[in-house]
Amino acid sequence: MSAGVAVRLAGVEKSYGPVRVLNVPDLELLEGQVVGLVGENGAGKSTLMGILAGTVAPDAGEVEILGVRLSDGQPDHAQQLGVAMVSQEFPLVDKLSVAENLFLNRRPAGAGPLFDRRLVERGAEALLRDLGVRIPVHRLVETLQVPQRQMIELAKALGRDPRVLVLDEPTSALGPVESDVVIRVARARAARGDCVLFVGHRLDEVRRVADRVLVLRNGELVADLTPAEATEVRLIREMVGRELEQQAAEPPPARDPRTVLEVHGLTAEGLGPIDLRAGAGEIVGVAGLMGSGRSRLLRVLMGAQARLDGEVRLRDRPYAPRDTADAIAAGVGMVPEDRKLQSLLVDAPVRWNLSLAVLPRLARRTLGLLTPRDDRALAGRLVRDFGVRCRSPEQAIGTLSGGNQQRAVFARWFATEPGLLLLDEPTRGIDVGAKAEIYRLVEEAAARGMAVVVVSSELEELMLLCHRIVVMARGRITGELARGDWSKERIMTAAAGTSMAS
Repeated sequence: MSAGVAVRLAGVEKSYGPVRVLNVPDLELLEGQVVGLVGENGAGKSTLMGILAGTVAPDAGEVEILGVRLSDGQPDHAQQLGVAMVSQEFPLVDKLSVAENLFLNRRPAGAGPLFDRRLVERGAEALLRDLGVRIPVHRLVETLQVPQRQMIELAKALGRDPRVLVLDEPTSALGPVESDVVIRVARARAARGDCVLFVGHRLDEVRRVADRVLVLRNGELVADLTPAEATEVRLIREMVGRELEQQAAEPPPARDPRTVLEVHGLTAEGLGPIDLRAGAGEIVGVAGLMGSGRSRLLRVLMGAQARLDGEVRLRDRPYAPRDTADAIAAGVGMVPEDRKLQSLLVDAPVRWNLSLAVLPRLARRTLGLLTPRDDRALAGRLVRDFGVRCRSPEQAIGTLSGGNQQRAVFARWFATEPGLLLLDEPTRGIDVGAKAEIYRLVEEAAARGMAVVVVSSELEELMLLCHRIVVMARGRITGELARGDWSKERIMTAAAGTSMAS
């Protein structure tokens, strides 16, 4: 029996001011399919997803879900028709527990008129158990790391038993093992007859999971490909309209013998003991599964989490930051894994976000007074040097694409001229073109003599960028591999907490 049409778009258009961001004359998504959707930041993917979820009203055209016309800009109607969306922005309530977030706006089966916490928690445990995820359901969401929030978003969507599941960058914060869980869920939903729209920047995952791959460029649907047609070269060419140069070359040798960072016996809550070294001009990768302690290690080094024991030396001096201000003053910078939550003032101008880390230095030059002229001059130079695409430095940074936001974060830290640069998932949620630019910035940091420690869930990324890779499991380093000695198998063996010996 042929599959029915789950989603139909006819003549859908959307503009913001004079800029048309989406124009889809005709598109059908079928039941029982995983449909991949790729495109550069700004290609129209978010607008298309917003229209399907009912959070964005199109200017023209209509959308049908399972044969019923969707009321424009009505998210409640979209949910009633069976649409659920897993957003990369994590619209969770930080002050509520995991269980309460999973059952927001709905009741677990068998619930009475009164709130039954035990019933809600049992329902939450069942949802997470079905995913194979272990997160205490009584914990507040604000205490969770980004990968855990991602899995809660997925569990919340699945709890609605959707007929149309929209996955927005569902693996961007996850390692290989957790990403496999998401891919397995997507395939399982399609196998039971649901329609899954899988939006991603990891092209290998999109090709692996999808029955069909759509490519958006400048708001237009430019390709509708079979899995065989959707080679990485073809996808990149369709996305950017040209062949893309190699994203990164093998990093140059770190010839400077100076050690910038020395860590001996470092312990913190859920971490350690850790021994780690990073030299000037060296890029050291940190691999591991979700919960291995990778991000926690960087937060401790940045002064954002307390150290319990051990010794850390920076440029051959004792280093014990009480907070992030101490770390910045000592010459440490950090690009965190969630730029919007942990790094940016999203409603503030690009200019403010660029100068944030160097305000004390600017003020010292003018006897404690910060002049707008100095601030604007710095912002203008950084926007130009780092290719931050914006109308002006006065534009709100939250209105920029993910790639431009990330360039701005890098520019902020380069302005401080740090000796140690910590990078946590530096290419999360950005497209292949912007990713190539971020790789060049990482290599430039090393070329300027910084020691760079980079955490990434993408093993290919670490193997491309780094001189050495250390692997973490259960809060400890379980292996260290030099370029030429590593492989995915050896890294994953260490990430599982077992010996790398052949």
